[in-house]
Amino acid sequence: MMGTGMDHETVYTLISEAGASWLARAEEGHLALLLPDPGILDEHPEVLPGHSVLAPLEGRAEIDGERWLAYRWRDGERLSERLALGPLGTVAALQLLLQLLEGAAHARLLGFPLGRLRAEYVLLGDDKSVSLAAVLPKGSPGEPPLAGMAELLFHTLSGQLPRRDEDGTIPLLSSFSPEIDPRLEAIVAGALGDPAYPACEHLLDLRSALTAYLTELGELDEVVPEVDNSPLGRLVRRMENTDDFPALSRAIGAINRIADADTEKLQSLATVILRDFSLTNKVLRLANSASYSQFGGGASTISRAVMVLGFDTVKSLAMTLVLIEHLTNREQAGALKEEVARAFFASLISRKLAERCGYRDLEEARVAGMFHLLGRMLTLFYFHREAQEIDRLVAQGEAETFAAQRLIGLSYAELGMGVARNWHLPDRLVSSMAQENSKPRPPRHDSDWLRLFANAGAGLMAATLAEGEPARFKGFLTVRDQLGDALRLSERELRIAVDEASRETLREAGVFGLEAQADGVLSRLRHLAGLPSLPGMASQTAAGLGSEEAAALAPPSPPASAPAAEAAGPTALPLAVRDSDRPEVVEALANCVQEVAETLVGEFRLNDLLRMILETLYRALGVERVLIATRSVQRNAVVGRFGFGADIEQFLPRFTLPLGDSEDMFRITLVKNADVLIEDIDSPSIRERIPDWFRQSGPGRTFLLMPVVIDRKVVGTFYADHSQPAGLVLGAKELALCKTLRNQAILAIRQKTPNA
Repeated sequence: MMGTGMDHETVYTLISEAGASWLARAEEGHLALLLPDPGILDEHPEVLPGHSVLAPLEGRAEIDGERWLAYRWRDGERLSERLALGPLGTVAALQLLLQLLEGAAHARLLGFPLGRLRAEYVLLGDDKSVSLAAVLPKGSPGEPPLAGMAELLFHTLSGQLPRRDEDGTIPLLSSFSPEIDPRLEAIVAGALGDPAYPACEHLLDLRSALTAYLTELGELDEVVPEVDNSPLGRLVRRMENTDDFPALSRAIGAINRIADADTEKLQSLATVILRDFSLTNKVLRLANSASYSQFGGGASTISRAVMVLGFDTVKSLAMTLVLIEHLTNREQAGALKEEVARAFFASLISRKLAERCGYRDLEEARVAGMFHLLGRMLTLFYFHREAQEIDRLVAQGEAETFAAQRLIGLSYAELGMGVARNWHLPDRLVSSMAQENSKPRPPRHDSDWLRLFANAGAGLMAATLAEGEPARFKGFLTVRDQLGDALRLSERELRIAVDEASRETLREAGVFGLEAQADGVLSRLRHLAGLPSLPGMASQTAAGLGSEEAAALAPPSPPASAPAAEAAGPTALPLAVRDSDRPEVVEALANCVQEVAETLVGEFRLNDLLRMILETLYRALGVERVLIATRSVQRNAVVGRFGFGADIEQFLPRFTLPLGDSEDMFRITLVKNADVLIEDIDSPSIRERIPDWFRQSGPGRTFLLMPVVIDRKVVGTFYADHSQPAGLVLGAKELALCKTLRNQAILAIRQKTPNA
């Protein structure tokens, strides 16, 4: 089905129909919700700019001659699906409505009408976000928004649509929910237009009434959180009372919340990874490993890794690395590290199976394989005694599922799925953790495929590591007989996938911090592969790798010489330089120069390339903040755009360099196109030239400024700082390479914006 976007054409593939809407997938890969066109005549209508609650209107579509509007959509559960299970709790319903009211009021204040408000048009995102597909272009025929919001409020609190009786009146909430607070019932009835109750005239009136009611509930201490006394609830509370589980939850959540639809997803992902030095190094080592050599090129920055490998690949690798790093950072890690190594091996088998089946997202299959065993790993980590007792019962012949239910109240799969839901992982990933206990039907959806890959990966892993050839042979036959038909793979293809995954496990284990043990998983795989056991395996470069494999993990060597800078360079001013260069800094900067040069000869996004440069300056120079600022004609200033480092999101809006007639250091530097490194902003020789706005913005005591000037016009500047005086001092080669990177940025800007 062809759809016309606001600025392009696309093809929508219909997925499912729900009431008066269609769920579809655009050819670019994202989801779209199609709603009936109320009669928009303008071919180029004015649409509302982006808003956190309001789903953006991205185009039109046509189905059997009928016109539809296409809204950008995401993974999650529709409110109508949730309400089919029953009403929401009072506090949850009101908090949801307040978010929707904020979005609706924003649209109305800007003059944009709203269409019909229905529960099926509200998305409860996997990341706890809320989206409403309702805003229409200016001039379109809309619906009364207050009545629509009141009906939604009634629906969420009662689970029923507010249908009028023969007299035209709507029943009170208490007829469906006898326990409803009369004060809240009065607010809802008044919003619905019942003359017996105080009326709400506008959306803001309803929002004020609901806010006041929630505030009063808090003052009366009537909001008592319900305690989940289910087996899962009790186990989660035990884990949350430890030091490391909340940190693991935050780390997984921070990565998982970065949505593919996020226009600045590269910046968001790079920022999260760069906060963790160990995670950064491991992602880069893996990105440069032989396993990912097919993507071409090396990567010395996270930004470059995302450009080369793709957003989804780096995001998946980061989630896997975070899980492994947290679960192996424990004293009793002997058995736990072996379990993590088993899960790691299973994840690579899952990936190889997905590759043989032609599945589109191999890294998603890898994550599914790793997280499939989450429940057992969490039990070993947080409930070690119970895990040991479960193993004892299994050794005596009891099924693992029954043994786990007896000791911890639920199976490993149920524990893993429950925790994954608490982390708001995607539904298809949660579904992949379920156990396939019978012969499955042929897969129809992504979640079916992922569950197949994860179960087969776990089964083949267990078969491969079983003691004795008869047990291994029996394990392979079990997986083949149960899952082979659904996977459409023969026993030979399963064995090839396992062999390839075994070699990859040995190659990558060191990157993931999985040291080899004398009688562990990696030693077992070496033995099965016919490789000799290595003494002191844990001290090897990459857990028993040969020199050739270890070399594949090393970062690329710096180039022999950097590309020539732009002929008309900036004015030279005295800069603080070190007596000698730091080899590791020179190497990191030179690597980036080479990568940027390679990027410039192909297709690239300007912002992605600039982030590569910023990330290198941030990591190599040891600064606390780095950013790029660009000129704003409207404000006659150079303003912060994006960057990395401490409190960067708060610092960016404050970084505004006026281009007036002042004689401060910043304006002089920009006008003269001069690079400057200030060692101490409180030095007597420079103190008077530092403007008040800069001191008030909370800057560092030392900063580097490298203007971006094209054809004598100020386009922007690079900025880096450190909190300590003389905290940023550069060697001669280091400074030259920084300037080269700035000049490469100028070349990139010239390529992408010829009129700059």
